[in-house]
Amino acid sequence: MREDKVIFIFGPTAVGKTEIACELAEGIGEIISADSMQVYKELDLGTAKPTEEHQKRVEHHLVNIVPPDRRFSAGDFERLALKTVKEIIGRRKIPFLVGGTGLYFRALEYDLIDAPPAKLELRDSLYRMEEKQRGCLYERLMAADPETARSLHPNDLLRIVRALEIYYVTNRKLSELLPKVPFGSTGSQGHTEQLKQIDPLKIGITINREELYGRIESRCRRMIVNGLGAEVYRLMMKGYTEKLSSMKGLGYSHFIQYFKGCLSHEETVRLFIRDTKRYAKRQLTWFRREPETWWYHPIEIEAMRQRILFYIR
Repeated sequence: MREDKVIFIFGPTAVGKTEIACELAEGIGEIISADSMQVYKELDLGTAKPTEEHQKRVEHHLVNIVPPDRRFSAGDFERLALKTVKEIIGRRKIPFLVGGTGLYFRALEYDLIDAPPAKLELRDSLYRMEEKQRGCLYERLMAADPETARSLHPNDLLRIVRALEIYYVTNRKLSELLPKVPFGSTGSQGHTEQLKQIDPLKIGITINREELYGRIESRCRRMIVNGLGAEVYRLMMKGYTEKLSSMKGLGYSHFIQYFKGCLSHEETVRLFIRDTKRYAKRQLTWFRREPETWWYHPIEIEAMRQRILFYIR
């Protein structure tokens, strides 16, 4: 697999990755979504899925593949993405991995070390603890595995619970189980490189923070105008609750709280925009630590194209 050409395109939310990827992959490749929310069916407005036009221009994979009530892990992504990469290469095309879920790229490049299966009783007990004392699980994770805790938002209950679950079941930290990469001068010390599954060309897309935050606010408001709230309400009426991984996504979790009467509409919008900006900041922190990445502004399409052509030739 290491002899084959695979291209990663990553960056923070709202930076324009989908359009850039279509521009670069058209005629030479197919796109595999590396986005933890785009895998879910029926979650459309809040996940910024590729449009019909995008999908007509370039074949897309791993979009709309599981129902909202099914758990989809990084391990599931790794398995399906590797299979899809091989199929695309078999068609003599270039696989483009495109998205903003950093762990998905890490899993595909280096392979995930197996984590234990879910322990539902333990998980339920952790959620009950959080219901009784909000914030207590993040404090527990900070004490048990501070490296993982610092990489998560204190409100990211889904991942906090999973990290604690792994710690209590295995007595090992999630930060010890994840594949490590050499971060060079900007990252952690003492990490050793694992055997790669693939050796990709990495293209990072970035813009200055003020411009990025402006794009995020515009996109969040556009999602709301286009009917994000109505989409969340329809999902709730089908029985999908905030306990599902799919419904914990940005926008979805906020509007659930709105429909439950916990937030005003104004506060829902404000928190949705604020939390999306915070998520973008964490994405940039993750991706900035990826070694051997070529960084570009979204308008530098031709420079990216030349870099890709040099790589594949």
